[in-house]
This record gives sequence, C-alpha cells and structure tokens, in this order.
Amino acid sequence: MKKLICTLFILGLVVTQLSAQKNYSTSKAQVRFIAVDDKDIDAVNNDAVSRLQANGDLSFIMLMTGFKFDMETMQKHFNEEYVESDKFPRALFNGKITNFNSINFNKEGIYPVTVAGNMQVHGVNKAVQTNGLIEIKGGVPKATAKFTVALKDFKIGGILIKMVADKIDIEVTATYQ
Repeated sequence: MKKLICTLFILGLVVTQLSAQKNYSTSKAQVRFIAVDDKDIDAVNNDAVSRLQANGDLSFIMLMTGFKFDMETMQKHFNEEYVESDKFPRALFNGKITNFNSINFNKEGIYPVTVAGNMQVHGVNKAVQTNGLIEIKGGVPKATAKFTVALKDFKIGGILIKMVADKIDIEVTATYQ
C-alpha cells in the first residue's frame, strides 16, 4: 500500500510539472525600431510571430513589409533600397533564454532574462545576446527586450544610411497565449 501511495504521489508531481511546462505563442508580437541618431526614423511591426517553448527556446519571425512608418516614402525606401524586402522578405530570431529555470510561470512577477541566439536580417546571420524581462501576470507571460543593432552588421547600407543612421534601437514586446 505504501508503494502505491508513493507511486501515485510521484506520478502526481510529474503530471503537475508537465502541466506547468507549456509552450506559448503569439502572432501579434510588436517589434519597433528607432534610429539612434534620428528619432524621426521610427517604424513598428505589430505582426511578428513568436514562440516560447517549455525548454526556453525562443523564436521570432516577421515580414519586413510589416514595418509601418508615419511617412509613406520612408516605408518605400526602407523596403526597396535598404532591406530589399523583395529579396529578403523575412527577419527571424532563433535562440534560447539562458536562465530559463529562474522563471516561475506559476507565480506572478517580473523575471530578468538573458537571451542568446541567431538573428537573420537581410540574408545575414549574426549571433546576438541581450537582456530582457518576462512578466507573468494572470498566468500569461509577456516578454520585453531593448537592444541596439549596427546596420552594417547586416549589410544594410547606402548613402542615405550614412547620412541618417548607422545604428537602430530595437524594442520587442510579445504577450503570449
């Protein structure tokens, strides 16, 4: 009888642990960029797809044409001349939250995280690492991060880039389901 009770107890712990490990996703993550030297260059993509897996894997994918600018001409230049959306339609990130075990998905709070992985923009892959936050509220995780990218690292250039901005600040927000 003791063996049966012990077995049921352990099975209960395993089931509880498995139910706590959940995959999350969203198709409405927001990615915003702002030129470091020219705050007028500002665009937002509200349709990035992101997945946060139970093992800490984190991914984002978005269409470059999804970035919206206040000025239509800036959007046209961005897609045609700089990121060449016809040749390189998507940007993506595949990585891992390196301190994933520090997040308690069953307890509300804000958890600092470090994310490391590979970002691909304009056909160029680059290893990146940044700090961010995972906020658990009502059992729903929300991830945020801010980091700076040098455009030349992704072979995005041109005369206008040299005159306007060579670095952009990126802000990412993803509320998962």
